[in-house]
Amino acid sequence: MDRLKKQGFTLVELIVVVIVIGILATVAVPQYLKATERAKLGKARNAMALIAQGEKLYRADLDTYIATGVDTTNTTLGAYVELADVDADPDWTYQVGGASATAFTVTATRTGGSNNGESITLNQAGTWNLAGFTP
Repeated sequence: MDRLKKQGFTLVELIVVVIVIGILATVAVPQYLKATERAKLGKARNAMALIAQGEKLYRADLDTYIATGVDTTNTTLGAYVELADVDADPDWTYQVGGASATAFTVTATRTGGSNNGESITLNQAGTWNLAGFTP
C-alpha cells in the first residue's frame, strides 16, 4: 500500500528562510535610504540651477540680482523661469540671499530624512558647497 507523504516545511527550514531575509533586509534598507537621499540631492541641485538661471535672467533685465524668501522663488523669479514646482518641493526649502548687483547665493535646506536641516549652496559663479551633506 502506498503511503501518502506529508508535504510542507519544517520549523528549521522556516527559521533559516527568516534569518536569510533578515540579513538581506539589513543590507538592502540602508542602501535604499542612501539612494533616495542621493536622488533628493540631485533634485535639489537641479532646482537650484533653475533658480540661478532665473537670477541671471533677472539681472540681464534689471542689472541686479534679487533676494527671495523661503519658497517664494516663483513669486519673485517666475516671470523668467517656471519655479512653482520648486516652491512646492516637500523635501527642500529654497531661498536666495546675499543678492547684490554682482552676487547671489542660492541655499537649499533639507526638510526631512537623515540629512534634515543640512544645507547646500550655489553662488553666481556656479560654485557648489555640499559641506555637511552626506547622502
